[in-house]
Amino acid sequence: MLGNTSLNPENVLSASSDTPVSAPTSTNELTLGGPYSAAAWAITKWVGGNVAGGIVSSVGGLIFSEVMSAIGMGGPDMAEISRKLDAISNQLTEVQRSLDRLTAMTAEILKQLNALRDFMEKSLKIETLLAARSRIDVAYGNTSSQSLENSETTGRPISLRLLTEKMPHFTGITQADLEAAARDFAAYVADVPGCIETIRVVLVKAALGQTSLLMHWAKELGQQVRDNKITRENACMVLEGYFLYAVSAQLKGLCVHGVALGTDRRLGPQFIQQYLQDDFAEVMREETSAYVEAVEYLIFSSLDPIMLTGMKDCMDEREFPKYVDELLLRADLLSAALRLVGHKGGPDGKPSPTVQAAIQGIYGRALFRPSDLKDGKPLDIHPNGYTPAQGTELRELPFSVLDFVESGGKATLRDVGTTFTNVAHYFLSFPSPMPGVGTEIDKSFRGGVTPKLFPVFGEDNTGVLAAGLFDPNRLCRGLPSGAKQEYRFNPFPYDGGGTYITFHDQKCESKRHPLTNDAGDVYSVTFNVKNIHKGDNAHSSSTYHRLFNYTGKTVKVRLWAHVTTRLRADPRKDISHGTAFAQDYDVCNRLDLQFPDGKWKEFYNSFHSWGNNKPVSLNGNETSKNLDVSRSRSFNIDFDLVPGEYHLVLDNGAYFRKADHSYDGWQSTTLDFTLRALTLEMIGATT
Repeated sequence: MLGNTSLNPENVLSASSDTPVSAPTSTNELTLGGPYSAAAWAITKWVGGNVAGGIVSSVGGLIFSEVMSAIGMGGPDMAEISRKLDAISNQLTEVQRSLDRLTAMTAEILKQLNALRDFMEKSLKIETLLAARSRIDVAYGNTSSQSLENSETTGRPISLRLLTEKMPHFTGITQADLEAAARDFAAYVADVPGCIETIRVVLVKAALGQTSLLMHWAKELGQQVRDNKITRENACMVLEGYFLYAVSAQLKGLCVHGVALGTDRRLGPQFIQQYLQDDFAEVMREETSAYVEAVEYLIFSSLDPIMLTGMKDCMDEREFPKYVDELLLRADLLSAALRLVGHKGGPDGKPSPTVQAAIQGIYGRALFRPSDLKDGKPLDIHPNGYTPAQGTELRELPFSVLDFVESGGKATLRDVGTTFTNVAHYFLSFPSPMPGVGTEIDKSFRGGVTPKLFPVFGEDNTGVLAAGLFDPNRLCRGLPSGAKQEYRFNPFPYDGGGTYITFHDQKCESKRHPLTNDAGDVYSVTFNVKNIHKGDNAHSSSTYHRLFNYTGKTVKVRLWAHVTTRLRADPRKDISHGTAFAQDYDVCNRLDLQFPDGKWKEFYNSFHSWGNNKPVSLNGNETSKNLDVSRSRSFNIDFDLVPGEYHLVLDNGAYFRKADHSYDGWQSTTLDFTLRALTLEMIGATT
């Protein structure tokens, strides 16, 4: 992988032995915890312990200066020099051992996925990347001595491991020999910073055409998830593994260049600090930002969420499974740990007490529609008890969103084909005293923003207290609160066309636009009808609600109506003929969507939509008894959303046929309809 390393776990060797590193034996071990995490966190542990800056009782990069210190302070006692350099070499080569373990774990995930493995490996055969990776391996000391002589740099071909691990044990070696070798080493590896930069460019700028290598991987892995070839969790682990391979190559290059800078006994420590906190810190900042972007692309492109616009929130798992929050937080913590090379202390400018304290806190992200942005900037978020935090690194995600706006006082749905979700990132420091592990900070967010301990710097070190905050709720919102309503109520004729049918208590109460997600019902319509046996006609009333205008690409959508219907009928009040003879009549309602071309499509009607054994109907009920029937349910229709105006139409009907037997009493019936909510979602791609 990345040059000379094979993905076959049987070929992955330890940096200091010829014993293969064991790979996981079952997929149960390839979770967010377990051996895979231990291998990944070993790399961040090395960063935190050796090159992190701004930490009390720790000097980032000190290990690089210690090579020359060990050589210079040993005096004539070569045994002491060897002992000190062995200890230093063990720390420097831990990067390679961690990389070997990670290689084995990633290889296990890909073992049954030949096509994906071939794709990932082929993508690494970029000439400049191979050359940079190979050159770093040579300078680090991971290749044969013959390869050491293939560099165009000056000086004896002395690698880092040759200098620190092998030469101290040469027969007859002296301190002067080691000092001369150190100078030759520095000259020989002078091109390594350029190799580190090459890897950065390939990872985050351009590798294949105009696409960075990270995004190239993310797109393919996202498609593999969509094709059910690999789970989303394992796809994220593969992306993480390949990213860390590239970073590990750069960390090996950092070891090489850091020790080379340290050969200047007077200014070496300052050179090391400058390179770490300015040059290499910027490399890590760019790469980790690009890595988080790639993780988000993989996750959201494979989820393809179809938001229920008009709902109250996105707290359930319908759109975003809960493990997505953990995958995102993992990427955040990994990135924060790698960025510690440029850490210069806390907000107060003072060094952080520990590496754990340097990155603890709440890592948040919120999703926005374009209309949610204010002057192109994301809104602040502020969990309960915290100062509002500003969003950073705003960017588009690879999925469309239904974005309702008011234009000229009229509801409008933006073109779905060009309207994409935006994500913004947030960080909030924990207050003092610190929140307890497992204690919810704010229940209004998914998962309650609950802090947990994460072994970012290894299982044998104190965990990092962190909480994830993922807020997609704005995607579920329709029109702004208080959006203008446009509706028309056409009641029944009150006299029913004669003296035998009369309508009473007709009322339409519209409380909000159907596509806002304000609290409470949308609207309700009710009427009462009284009739005797001589009535022989039909009447209807209607309520029109303008929903929205759309001017965009065609997309398949689903519209949900959440309704309640209630039918109440008093016993027939006969004067002389009893209640044996019922008139053939009924009342009903029907909800339709009217399309731009004037055609209709029915959501439901009160006769048939509740099932044959649960109709909201007078038919089949005894007219001598009180009747009170209520039903609630959600109904939906699928259709192609095309440009034009859309209306929601409620039709109420009352149908009468003259009875064969006369009777003198009145019948009284009341029908109520309530639209609880209306929601729209995408179920297909734009065309």
